[in-house]
Amino acid sequence: MSTSWTPGGMGGAGLEGILRQAQEQQRRLADFQRQRAELRVVGESPDGLVQVTVDGDMKVGDIEIDARAMRLDSFSLAESLQAAIDAAYDAHAERQRELLEEMLGGADLVRRAEAGKVTPEEWFQQFGVDLNDPLRRLRG
Repeated sequence: MSTSWTPGGMGGAGLEGILRQAQEQQRRLADFQRQRAELRVVGESPDGLVQVTVDGDMKVGDIEIDARAMRLDSFSLAESLQAAIDAAYDAHAERQRELLEEMLGGADLVRRAEAGKVTPEEWFQQFGVDLNDPLRRLRG
């Protein structure tokens, strides 16, 4: 006599559904990580004399200084450089937020999470996990 047991008596289709959800989330996370690694954003000083590129690891890469900036005193040049770096970091944070929103399927959830107004149940529901389901441990 052969019996096949499936978690929670869900049958093969239920388990396959859970596996498909997990694979989809894995794919979305891998896409997010790839896009974040490939990320390159440029920040520019308000005077347009300095441009700075920041990569996916938030490292400053290219720095372009317009020849006209060489006429500035050292303090003004430093201010322009810092403004360009700040603009690049701001652009990086914004693009990373967009990528995260795409991965999670919505800006509202991300905003609420940042404000501390998302329960663990709501967060995990985005990934197809019901923390209130007593059989979830058996399905994992």
